[in-house]
Amino acid sequence: MNPREHHILDVAALVREAAAMGDAALGSDMDEARFRAQLIAAKADDAGYVDLALAAAHLVAVLGPVGTTPGVGYGAGMLRVADELDRLGFEPL
Repeated sequence: MNPREHHILDVAALVREAAAMGDAALGSDMDEARFRAQLIAAKADDAGYVDLALAAAHLVAVLGPVGTTPGVGYGAGMLRVADELDRLGFEPL
């Protein structure tokens, strides 16, 4: 697999996780949203997408521990993750 294909697949997987995170938050399943945010942080870190990893890690902190009410600003945190994904971007194959 060439580097471009690898980048596209990495970003697609991250976008899929972010969509699932947003759907979970909209459905008031904040524990699922936390789980997805943690996955995004880990996958972005593994792929070397530092800014995205930091945005997702910050969101994990704002969402707080399992079973709690999210902190103020979690919506802005989700938008920051979306903005970082948008910056990564990719052109279809």
